[in-house]
Amino acid sequence: MKEKIKKYWLVIIIILIIGGVFYWFQIRPSMAYSVCHYKAESQAQKLYEDRIGDKYYVSEAEKEKDKDKIKQGYYLIDDYDYAYKQCLRTRGINR
Repeated sequence: MKEKIKKYWLVIIIILIIGGVFYWFQIRPSMAYSVCHYKAESQAQKLYEDRIGDKYYVSEAEKEKDKDKIKQGYYLIDDYDYAYKQCLRTRGINR
């Protein structure tokens, strides 16, 4: 085994470097995108719920309509985008 390693050391090092580069530029960002999507979605939903909670209602029907939106997971896209970009930046991905 040691003889094969000595014979093919350059090939082994090249394979390790290629594997590391593939991980760094393909796998790590895709994992970050996935985690940040779920984090941003939950933060945006919480912000939407907080905004709705502070709202003054004229009728009880409007209040029930907004409660249904909260249950369905509505959120504002601007809140989602902001949270998503912040999450990616903390993980070292500028997109």
